[in-house]
Amino acid sequence: MNLSKHFLSKIVKRSNGVFSDHNYILSILRSNSCKMATNVSISERQKEKETFQDVLPNVIQSIVTIPKLIEVPEFSVWMKKVLEYNLAGGKKNRGLITVQAYEMLEKPENITEESLRQSRIMGWCVEMLQAYLLMTDDIMDGSTTRRGVPCWFRLPEVGLGAVNDVILVYTAMMEVLKLHFGDKNEYTHIVNSFNETLMFTSLGQHLDYTMAHRKKNDYSLFTIDRYNAIVKYKTSYYTFKLPICLGMLLANNTDPNSHKIAEEICLEIGHLFQMQDDFIDCFGSESVTGKAGTDIQEGKCSWLAVTALQRCNDAQKNVFVSCYGSKEPAHVERIQRLYEQLGLPKMYREEERARYDAVVERVQHLPPNTNLPPELFLRTLDMIYKRQQ
Repeated sequence: MNLSKHFLSKIVKRSNGVFSDHNYILSILRSNSCKMATNVSISERQKEKETFQDVLPNVIQSIVTIPKLIEVPEFSVWMKKVLEYNLAGGKKNRGLITVQAYEMLEKPENITEESLRQSRIMGWCVEMLQAYLLMTDDIMDGSTTRRGVPCWFRLPEVGLGAVNDVILVYTAMMEVLKLHFGDKNEYTHIVNSFNETLMFTSLGQHLDYTMAHRKKNDYSLFTIDRYNAIVKYKTSYYTFKLPICLGMLLANNTDPNSHKIAEEICLEIGHLFQMQDDFIDCFGSESVTGKAGTDIQEGKCSWLAVTALQRCNDAQKNVFVSCYGSKEPAHVERIQRLYEQLGLPKMYREEERARYDAVVERVQHLPPNTNLPPELFLRTLDMIYKRQQ
């Protein structure tokens, strides 16, 4: 690594020749390593996203032309509409992470246009799982918009028929997996990964939902341990663990120890991601996020709520209890002001940075026998760090 003049100027020697600013040097090394590892231009990312997007029409076509569906033409038309509407928009990070993981883990001589196409199809299966979960979440939360458009169940011609459409999205995902990966040795591992992820995410959804529908004004379970459990199961598994482990499986890495280490790191990244989601839900702009924040109105066990309760004095806690979980705009605004008075935006930035640094430190000391390059996780971090949506 070429050390910059800035770096050299910061090195201070003692009389015995030992560097005294050891922590600073380590931080610069970590920072430079991270910059090198994540040196992917915006244009490159956009190009990969466009290439990824180009695969979707063929994925949908392979579903709606299944012989049994063709027997009922109107159903094929409806299935196509469900998939196109609910797979549109969004950053597609989960699908792109799947492709990225495969590219970084596969032996160069094994990477072909066809293998990359297969990894993108796998990425779309992850995006279908995401759509399935978001459609369900919107119904449970009574949300109005998603990705800047009305939630699927809010469309006049859909309504509660969305419950059946959610099932259609899931079965479409399973059909694509069977069609494109059913003959692979890793197929059982792949299906098990999806099933495990759905089970864990449903567990997280249960925790999240029951917390939002607890006995009124009972905040005894608004603890950091409870929050951590919700984050682990509701977000981390399907957002990071699933895509990266699928990339590993596509590259024929079924080593249990490697998967265990990857899971641990993904859960750490997932915690950072959910913290960001909680903050953006409250302080983000709907014009940027495409979704109206609802955590305060729904009384969610968010990072902001849990942290606020840890810092509130008696008077502030009375304000929190009186206003949290209310749909009244004035009450929502009062909670936002309370968060600001408690210094939560500053605390959030500090914890976001600390969690980012902790992951960088962890991945730069991976055991060599795992065959997991630090760049895989650093690029994933780079996708989400300091995000606004």
